[in-house]
Amino acid sequence: MASNTRTSPRNRNTVRFELQSIISGMRVGERLPSERELSEKWDVARMTVRRAMDELFKEGAIERRHGSGTFVAPRPFVRALGLTSFSEDMKNRGLVPGSKLISFQPGIADTIVAKRLHVTPGTPVYKFTRLRLATGEPMALETVWIKQSLVPGLSEFDLGGSLYKTLTDRYRISVGAATVTIGPIIPEEPVQKLLEIGSTQGCLLIEMIDSDLRGNVIMYARCTYRGDKYQLTADVSGAAFARGSSREQQR
Repeated sequence: MASNTRTSPRNRNTVRFELQSIISGMRVGERLPSERELSEKWDVARMTVRRAMDELFKEGAIERRHGSGTFVAPRPFVRALGLTSFSEDMKNRGLVPGSKLISFQPGIADTIVAKRLHVTPGTPVYKFTRLRLATGEPMALETVWIKQSLVPGLSEFDLGGSLYKTLTDRYRISVGAATVTIGPIIPEEPVQKLLEIGSTQGCLLIEMIDSDLRGNVIMYARCTYRGDKYQLTADVSGAAFARGSSREQQR
């Protein structure tokens, strides 16, 4: 009887693997079998199943609906790192991109922003913050700084869609490269409310410094992406490893 009530690490790992296998073959929104059904099917303690489900719930793989059961959660959007705009990325997924302008104001670059833009402190800049939407659902909050001299006459009416497209069509500025820094963050309460997330929800903080085709810095952006809705992927070539191997051989 003791073996039926103890929760061994081996059982938890096995149950977790079985749950992941089940979820991988189900559709988003489909209901999982109950804890009781799974514990009887696998002949393990119900607490073992519950703890495995708790882990998958924390990871965002499943969602619980009070009085209804446990369901397969929507999978995060996976975005390949590259010079594609948010609007283009959403359209490629069959979603409707949108923006809600939170603030727009002319100002001057402080020390940190000036360093990112490669200008002297006090340089006139535009600063604006937008909530980015995917078919009406909040996905990211972005704040952008750009030199006023590059985009004379820019106004809030120009920020309803892709900024990259506005730069190309109106100002004949093409983005050629970007330096990207990514890190985890628990956003502050005002950001949580805008993104409609809980106080413990992790997010991705992405900082980008965009340059034109000649290498001149165009703008600096800080973007907070919902960690439960967004994943990033990147293709890494072997060139760097080849160079390292070559150096080793020369030693």
